[in-house]
Amino acid sequence: MGEATQITQFGLYGEAGGDLAPEFVHIEPISARSSLYEWTISPHAHPGIVQLLLVGEGQGVLADGEGEAALPPGTLAVVPGGTVHAFRFVPGTQGWVLSLAEALLDDPRLAPFAAGSVLRGGRVRSLALGEVGMVDALLAGLFSRGPAPNATTLATLAVLLAQVEEAAARAQAGEGPPDRRLALVRRFTALLDLHYRAQWSVADYARALGTTPQTLTRACRQVTGKPPGDLALERTLREAMRALTFTAAGVAQIALDLGFADPAYFSRFFKARTGMEPSRFRRERAWLRT
Repeated sequence: MGEATQITQFGLYGEAGGDLAPEFVHIEPISARSSLYEWTISPHAHPGIVQLLLVGEGQGVLADGEGEAALPPGTLAVVPGGTVHAFRFVPGTQGWVLSLAEALLDDPRLAPFAAGSVLRGGRVRSLALGEVGMVDALLAGLFSRGPAPNATTLATLAVLLAQVEEAAARAQAGEGPPDRRLALVRRFTALLDLHYRAQWSVADYARALGTTPQTLTRACRQVTGKPPGDLALERTLREAMRALTFTAAGVAQIALDLGFADPAYFSRFFKARTGMEPSRFRRERAWLRT
């Protein structure tokens, strides 16, 4: 990947990453860090760290490179490990930011409450909680006690994770119960995150998944309404949008990083799917102003 398209990676925002303890847990008020950066958290990622951000009072905006989502009071932002994201908050916004090691989701005491894809997927999500009091009280309790990796902390995290999964389930109420088709599509989308730059064919993905292109296509259509080829193109498009939004890399460099030999073809691909040239998209969406 070209250096200009790299997204800054932190442990916690503004802090260099290092060896991450598998029991790592950290919580702080939104204001503790955001107020130091004029209430704007620039594009970044936290490898190996899952974050939950609750807006209690005030409001903000969550950006992931594809677009922006409003964060009114009562909204929970879910940031899986390694996903690119950025925030802007109205000065004085109150709430909590909980960070925990992704490995902690596999702890036998928490794993049953973290089985859903919302915490492990490759997408940043904003979820409406409705009643925010319980989640706010749990986070406030973690902060007041200090998030030592003890039984009380793990019990609190279990309840929090269950609340996240319930909110995600409500948001996805029309999707239907998990089955083998859904499991196959989840495995496919995980592979997309690893290989989209190589522009694998549907047959390549099916072979890696131990299935046939026809079976993969049926599963994708039934679960998402789209064939796997379209999902692969959408994954490439998402990364292009993130690079244009969050980096200063030129269009030609972004095209090359995404496996396009011809920048002009990349521009046509991008315009066909977004309705605008990459340069215009950057002018309207960029977080980095040059």
